Amino acid sequence: MALHWRPVGPEPEQTYWRRRAALAIALVLLIALLVTQLTGRDEPDRLGTEQPAPSAASGSPTTPTPSASVTASASASPRPPAAAACPAAGLQIEATSDSGSYPVGGRPQLELRVTNTGSAPCTVDLGSAAVELLVFSGPDRIWSSDDCSGAAAKPTTLQPGKAVPTRLTWAGRRSLPGCEGPKAQALPGTYRISGRVGDVRVEGGSFSFTG
Repeated sequence: MALHWRPVGPEPEQTYWRRRAALAIALVLLIALLVTQLTGRDEPDRLGTEQPAPSAASGSPTTPTPSASVTASASASPRPPAAAACPAAGLQIEATSDSGSYPVGGRPQLELRVTNTGSAPCTVDLGSAAVELLVFSGPDRIWSSDDCSGAAAKPTTLQPGKAVPTRLTWAGRRSLPGCEGPKAQALPGTYRISGRVGDVRVEGGSFSFTG
């Protein structure tokens, strides 16, 4: 069967050729669009599988460590040496009361003052185990701070020329070692104070009870 390429119809020949050209162009555009869609369909999946490489800025933060020079200098800082024990000859000890006279039944405040007479700091125990205040009437021992108190240590550093006081209040009654026996009221009369720091004993001031 023979193919007829020449247009047949009542209209002019140029009209049929224009229609064929327009149809051919539309067919080419349609084919190009289909090809583009088919080739671009896999692109999103391909891009989706790609992961950005981790940057150095998004890594775990690191904790800075001190440099060896700083650590070495800190550990090499010398500690001040501990003060030596105070020699007995380097201590001035005073035992006093806050008044020279009290009514019978009064409560004298007694003070033991310790001063470092040396030129360097020194350490002495000023706890109840090492410090004692006593009250005498003539040769009669009336009261001692050791009788009814516990034995506790209190190491104290004394600076040169600085006095450190220890104050106690006496109830004005007799006492015996171990806090035993009757605690009779002290009678009117004159009383003297004695003090002790460690093995060093001193005689102090005096006061009186008046009735």
